[in-house]
Amino acid sequence: MSEVWDQSTVSAGEPVRAQPSPQTVAALAVIAAVLFNMVLCFVNTTLFGVSVTVVIAAEMAIIGTALSLVWYRGYTLYTILLLLSAYFFVVMLVRSEFDPKILRDLLIPIVFYFLGRYLGSLHSADRLVTFLIFLALGAALFEFLALNTYLHFFDVIHYYLARGTERTLQADTAAGLFIKGTGTAAGLFINATRFGARTLLPFLGEHRVSGIFLEPVSVGNFGAIAFAWVLLRDCSRIWVFAVKVLAIAVILVLADARFGCYLCIFTIVVYFAAPLIRPAMLFVAPFLMIIGLVTYAGAHAHELWDNTAAGRLLYAGVSLTTLDPWQLFGLRVSNIFEAGYSGDSGYGYVLVKIGLVGLSAIWALFVFTPALNGDAWRFKNFLAFYIVFLLAISASLFSIKTAALLWFLYGTLNNPISIAGPNSSATATAPFPKSAD
Repeated sequence: MSEVWDQSTVSAGEPVRAQPSPQTVAALAVIAAVLFNMVLCFVNTTLFGVSVTVVIAAEMAIIGTALSLVWYRGYTLYTILLLLSAYFFVVMLVRSEFDPKILRDLLIPIVFYFLGRYLGSLHSADRLVTFLIFLALGAALFEFLALNTYLHFFDVIHYYLARGTERTLQADTAAGLFIKGTGTAAGLFINATRFGARTLLPFLGEHRVSGIFLEPVSVGNFGAIAFAWVLLRDCSRIWVFAVKVLAIAVILVLADARFGCYLCIFTIVVYFAAPLIRPAMLFVAPFLMIIGLVTYAGAHAHELWDNTAAGRLLYAGVSLTTLDPWQLFGLRVSNIFEAGYSGDSGYGYVLVKIGLVGLSAIWALFVFTPALNGDAWRFKNFLAFYIVFLLAISASLFSIKTAALLWFLYGTLNNPISIAGPNSSATATAPFPKSAD
């Protein structure tokens, strides 16, 4: 990705020293959010042991860097953060629990949205997405074609043990639970093995490629985000569009990322339907999904859930039916979600941690804030349905590896300086009907 440098002002006779612009630092912060886990995995594998403290410190440094670039640029960010702080102070006081995890989960989209809103440009975002697509493709092929070499540098399962994500698995003795290299205890993460038939090209085997994301769930999320951006920005340049879509398709297939593939197809429909969609329709979507999940769980109460799409929806619905009214409003701790995420139940997590009132207010703020133009409105529709569907099967919405990129791109599309700049017309979106903003 090209870097833009500002020349510092110096007195006569002093050498000119290049300084990275805030826009460059903003893009680098997003790249760091995507890649820092892979870097720490490499460090843990080849240099020295990494602890959960190191992982948290790295994440805080990235979020802090992004926040330092935008905190003084407007009052809207202050207002949102103050209101959220006041709300969670009351909620956590009532339930006698301080929960930094949910504060971190909500800080990521807010900070990276405003990072894009103030410092993002369409041209640099195009290059950022392109860079990440081909980096992800290269790493995916490397892992798939040379697994032993990949594991020599990236012992994923032991990294997740070191960072505290996986506390119960005995990585050295759990033979068959995850993919290992030949003659080594190094292995991939648990969900890098498809227990059962692979959905996409079954002849490729049980290995689900993770690449730069270390686990395939984020690969699917990244593929959907990258496709939504490429479809929006490159669809008028047929060969550029075709090459990028082919790269995304390879990444998704190697990871057997069913959700990512389905959402890519649905994104095409959403973009064409965007002129007909209204904010009120987006607002009710997650609540209709919650009702649908509970209804589905009630209708299949005696069935066992499995790893199929229907089974994961059933599990999500069952977890919602276990919540009492206090937990539904975020006023009582739930044993299921006390330690954080719980399997595939994204909606259960947000209801317990945020509460129905808080979720409604945050969702309304997102939905009813006007989009800057037609492209921003289309991407907003993609983002809304991405959230609605993803929470039904996973809590991976809050992973900084993909969330930082997603919200930075949405913020960039709502940056009036970027839209009005000379690079704003780099690609056209003529194939899509004009949205009524």
